Amino acid sequence: MIKETKIQKESIERHKFCDICGIEIHIGLTCSVARCSYCRKDLCNDCVGNEEDTFGDYRDVSCKKCWEIGEPYRLLTEELHSKIEALNKEWHDKCKETEI
Repeated sequence: MIKETKIQKESIERHKFCDICGIEIHIGLTCSVARCSYCRKDLCNDCVGNEEDTFGDYRDVSCKKCWEIGEPYRLLTEELHSKIEALNKEWHDKCKETEI
């Protein structure tokens, strides 16, 4: 004997909202997710302050506030990178001058 029973299933819908402005963010592919790399807030595209070019599935973004806070740090790291490049060049040039 086969007896059929109707079962109702409860489904859960997940909605994601921007932590800054509160508008709903449509959940899609992983590459569409924007979360600030610094404060970890979920962001809509309008609240993204900066987005780095990435080649993977994840976006490297920062919110406008964290991007603004980071300005002096970005300038300093740029200077330090330049100094490091100059030191590496000097090192390589000295090695080229030495005879083997």
